[in-house]
Amino acid sequence: MRLVQVLIPVGKRQPVLAVLDDEGIDYAVWDETGRKDFEALVQFPVPPIGVEPVLERLRKAGVSENTYTIVLAPETVVSTRIEALKQRYSGSRISREELTARAEDLAPETSTYIAFLVLSTVIATGGLLLDSAATIIGAMVVAPLM
Repeated sequence: MRLVQVLIPVGKRQPVLAVLDDEGIDYAVWDETGRKDFEALVQFPVPPIGVEPVLERLRKAGVSENTYTIVLAPETVVSTRIEALKQRYSGSRISREELTARAEDLAPETSTYIAFLVLSTVIATGGLLLDSAATIIGAMVVAPLM
């Protein structure tokens, strides 16, 4: 399960809530007081494979693609409508946003790339000075920019 939190732009509250009602999703809404561009925060549970289709429908209802959105993995969801959602959105696919976030988390820091680049340069220089093809190939293995 995923717990999605989305800020609703001013004037889009009713269309957004209508989408969630059409989908049969239980949701909670809080008034937003900190930002003038948004009027509410909506939070709702949905299966992982359903995050992307529901967000697409919310975008058609007026929520822009770069609107503040959080997708969490809750421990437990207790709801009478959850089983119907699980049947409608069955599978193991995740949303593009979640995939992008995971890829960003897995990407190494820039300092790691620079360290490997310097190390491979030193090894390649040594291989050239020693006229050793094996050492040059070893430098290419170490290099992050293959």
